[in-house]
Amino acid sequence: MYPQRSFFLSLLLGNLLLIVAVLGVGFLVALHEANRQSSGLIGRFQERLLMLVLNDLQESWPNVDERIRQYCDSYAKEPNFRLTVLDAQGRVLGDSGGQPEKMEAHLTADRPEILAALEGKRGESVRKSKTNHIDYRYLAKPVLVDGQPVAVVRVAFPAAGFMEIKRLFVRGTLLGFLMLLLVAVALTLLLGWLWYKPLRFLNDEARRIAEGDLAPSPPIEGPREITQLFHSLETMRQTVSRQLNTITRQREGLQTILRNLPDSIFAMNPAAQVIYFNDAARKLFRIDSTTERPFLQELIRNAAIVEWYLACRRHLAGTPAQTEYRPNIERKEVDLFGRRHFLELEFVETENTAPNDAACILIVSDLSESVRANKMKTDFVANASHELRTPLAAIRAALDNIAEDVYNDRETLEKIIRIVDRHVSRLNALIEDLLDLQGTEDETVSPSLEETCVAEQQLWIEELFQKRVAEKKLAFSVVSDFGDATFRVDGKKLGLILQNLIDNAVKFTPANGTISLTFGREEGSLVLRCRDTGCGIAVEEQQRIFERFYQGDSSRTGDSRVRGTGLGLAIVKHAVERLKGSISLESQMRQGSVFTVRIPIDPTSGN
Repeated sequence: MYPQRSFFLSLLLGNLLLIVAVLGVGFLVALHEANRQSSGLIGRFQERLLMLVLNDLQESWPNVDERIRQYCDSYAKEPNFRLTVLDAQGRVLGDSGGQPEKMEAHLTADRPEILAALEGKRGESVRKSKTNHIDYRYLAKPVLVDGQPVAVVRVAFPAAGFMEIKRLFVRGTLLGFLMLLLVAVALTLLLGWLWYKPLRFLNDEARRIAEGDLAPSPPIEGPREITQLFHSLETMRQTVSRQLNTITRQREGLQTILRNLPDSIFAMNPAAQVIYFNDAARKLFRIDSTTERPFLQELIRNAAIVEWYLACRRHLAGTPAQTEYRPNIERKEVDLFGRRHFLELEFVETENTAPNDAACILIVSDLSESVRANKMKTDFVANASHELRTPLAAIRAALDNIAEDVYNDRETLEKIIRIVDRHVSRLNALIEDLLDLQGTEDETVSPSLEETCVAEQQLWIEELFQKRVAEKKLAFSVVSDFGDATFRVDGKKLGLILQNLIDNAVKFTPANGTISLTFGREEGSLVLRCRDTGCGIAVEEQQRIFERFYQGDSSRTGDSRVRGTGLGLAIVKHAVERLKGSISLESQMRQGSVFTVRIPIDPTSGN
């Protein structure tokens, strides 16, 4: 993998390398040209000096001794140049840098410029002088008389001076190129920064989008390609923003659905940790744990459910299970917090393998209410059939007796008529109670609110139960906290509640007992309390008295004739629930019972 590097540094280094390469090549070319020009300049200068002496000697030859001495004396004043004149045999005729008579013959192989000149050619060489022991650049040409070389004129220039000039030129050239390089670096930094600025902005925008900041950005100015790239980046940001908003809405919608599902949902990751559970699961299993990613057995304290779940996970993992394989859907009857529940368990595996994703899902459906409803329906049919069969059988028997010609036996005929009348009344009461129960259970019918007062309710109650209360010599009273105030309530359902509560109290209160009905007001609710001094209800029966057709042990009343349809309190319970109220019971054997009903009411403007 290549190391990451700043684009700005890469751009700067690239430009610098390019500039250095161009300046370097230019410097080498300039140096070569300067060297050539300097060498040519010095060579031409030497050539002119030499030709000046040479032409003069050729014109004056052979009377040149005085001219040679004058030239040598003149050149002796200029230390940078040296003039030497030799004859055809190599003897020194004159020298600006020494005494000719003391010099040896120069016709030797180590002086190639002289040998070349004596051959009639131009001679040139660079070497160390035996006299001055420094390097010289020698240039020699012959003095021609009648086309024959009779002498040699040689001009020498110190090589050190030449190299010094060359060095100074090179140093000046190098200094100039260094200044150019510094200026180029500064310009490169400036241009690189200007070029990199929009790219840095685009990079910051891309990083901001990658970090989840999808706020719009102000437009930028620059080259067309940069602005097009910015518009493409902005389009991508808008697309990502729309997609994220869509995903967020879908996720929130899914969470809302899962949260409000009646079924309990548990989602586990590949490490078997619970990463999600909904409100139904929290309520069913009474989960109050705040542990981060707990295991399922920490949330569900039921061995049967956990063991079934673990068996499904072992099968999912592809390892041999220690127990026999269980299907992905199974129904179990379990005990949760002291109450029996009928649960349907479903195990669903997914294809997710990421640590934060759900690898499997456990769905727990509580079928308890459905099972109880089915059982209640079955019991209702059985009880209704039983309740209908008994009076019908009695009526059939009475009719059979009439068929046996009992018209002449008036006493028997009256007895049969009383039996038929009693059982017809019982059938009529049963039918009316069934209709009332169906009306209270029908959730499609909205409550019909009407204005009423306690006095109005008291009047029809006393008229309805006056005869029965008088027959048993019961003390019946109605107490109210409302006075003349009125309130709005569903009159029909309130009537069913009052009628069945008082009917139940009258039925199970012995002669000379007491029944009281209290109308109270508490925090916007109508509170009804029906109190009697009857036989009371056993503790083990108090949870069942609101079931359809359930009737307590007749032996506790002391009168086996006290018998109803078994639907009165069921009607009361459903009527209270339809009015969004509540009902409670307090009872002790042989001391009486108190039924308390709380119903929200709508006060009228006159209160």
